[in-house]
Amino acid sequence: MKILFINSNLHGHINPTLGLVKRLAESGHQVSYFCSEAFSEQVTKAGARWISFRNKLNLFLKEYRPTDRHPFYMLMEYILMYDEAVLPELLDIVKENMYDIIICDSLFGAACFLTQITNIPVVCSHSSFAMSKAPVPKQMFMAGSHPQLDHCYQILRRICESYQIEEPSLEQVFTSKGGLNIVYTTRDFNKDEGVQEPDYLFVGPSIDRLQEAHDLDFSKIGDRKLIYISLGSLNTNFIDFYKTCILAFGNSNYYVCMSIGQKCEVSQLGDIPDNFLVKSFLPQLEILKRADVFITHAGFNSVNEALYFGVPMLALPQVNDQHMVAKRLLAMQLGIVESITELSPERLISKTETLIKEKMFKENCMQISHEMIEHNGLGQAVMKLEEYVNTHKREEIDSSVKK
Repeated sequence: MKILFINSNLHGHINPTLGLVKRLAESGHQVSYFCSEAFSEQVTKAGARWISFRNKLNLFLKEYRPTDRHPFYMLMEYILMYDEAVLPELLDIVKENMYDIIICDSLFGAACFLTQITNIPVVCSHSSFAMSKAPVPKQMFMAGSHPQLDHCYQILRRICESYQIEEPSLEQVFTSKGGLNIVYTTRDFNKDEGVQEPDYLFVGPSIDRLQEAHDLDFSKIGDRKLIYISLGSLNTNFIDFYKTCILAFGNSNYYVCMSIGQKCEVSQLGDIPDNFLVKSFLPQLEILKRADVFITHAGFNSVNEALYFGVPMLALPQVNDQHMVAKRLLAMQLGIVESITELSPERLISKTETLIKEKMFKENCMQISHEMIEHNGLGQAVMKLEEYVNTHKREEIDSSVKK
């Protein structure tokens, strides 16, 4: 198969796909991966040919400013404006190559429009929860109720008029269902009863991707419990929180690996205790293999990686789907949820020790871990994609014969 993979410029959307790309390439398929330059090396190492963003899309990413700050409408507006900017580039790429299938990021891949514009089968890659409906009340889609929502309808209308296609609902754009859909978690964690096999493949997290290079000496941990702290790669400017972590666990019987991202400097934290390893970046998968507790922003990708290794979590959600992820952790008794702005050193210690001492959390996480490990999701996904393409080709032949 010749595959075009379409994605964005975000770790949480790219990383889950790399294991699938690697499996597809190992199976002899040609994968071209459209994403930002920051991820060119990663997708190339996974076995794909990287296709760069062009000037119009790079200009949009640089200059985009929301028309308002409503949490849901701002995301909806960004998705639509991103799609409007990316579609001309994607259609040029499709014209230049004879692809058998397109795999689109569900939020940043213009899937809802490409299914109508091209005759190529479209698959959606869901880097967060796959949803049968938007997580907002129906009345929030009523035109005239908010200026930013009305702007979303203007963009949607403009796109559809430009390509002379039927106008989908905003909810259809947001939920973005392809003819086949890949979800990087388990069906139980995803939960949505409207999202079921065979249309949705639950493949689990991308542990099969190439591991990050590291030179860490894990022998320093000894027989101590390992606490891993990371707030992801985007919203990491939380100096006070990192200092709280140092006050809570400094010189304790725990060993702490803390990733602080690119928006803070280690020097801002003062003296680093001997039982702490603090860096801008740490090899997450290697640490999660050994961690006893993960203190996390509750990003969907990070949470699923922790579940793969059976690690209980203290979730500190901040934006977007992180609150939904945290609610699932709480509902399934896989972790504890707290507000990052209300954590004292004493409360941080207390909640962390609860996760370590109460065996229920570890047992529940291990149950999902066993399910993920035993279920060969990526291998199944490759087979299903091959079947999907072959079915589409047979239908095209049958259709041409009837004509």
